[in-house]
Amino acid sequence: MVDKIKQLQQLERIARLKAERQLKTFAAFNAHMTVARQRIDSLQATLAQSYDSTAPLTLPEARIANAQAGRAARELRHADQELQRMLPRFQIARQQAAREFGRAEALLGLGQDEAERRRKEKY
Repeated sequence: MVDKIKQLQQLERIARLKAERQLKTFAAFNAHMTVARQRIDSLQATLAQSYDSTAPLTLPEARIANAQAGRAARELRHADQELQRMLPRFQIARQQAAREFGRAEALLGLGQDEAERRRKEKY
């Protein structure tokens, strides 16, 4: 009987180590996603600024503004596509981290339940 509690504790310890590794992986991936989202926000602001100009432009200035807006739009499209490619792997990493954490918590709960059941049997 004591072996069962020790086995559950060992399994929980292993599950915690796996959960920590998965959480670190997810945290790193989350940092990349945050940077990608910030880049998109910045590019959207740049693009919006290029169209918000109310001052009349000369023809050369209008060409330059148009070229800058086109470049910003291409960069924005590329950044958005990059984010969309990262999103499925991000979701998988989040699910794996949650699953590993849940597994460790379930093993902890089983160990505590078994210990409680034994205490009740003694009395």
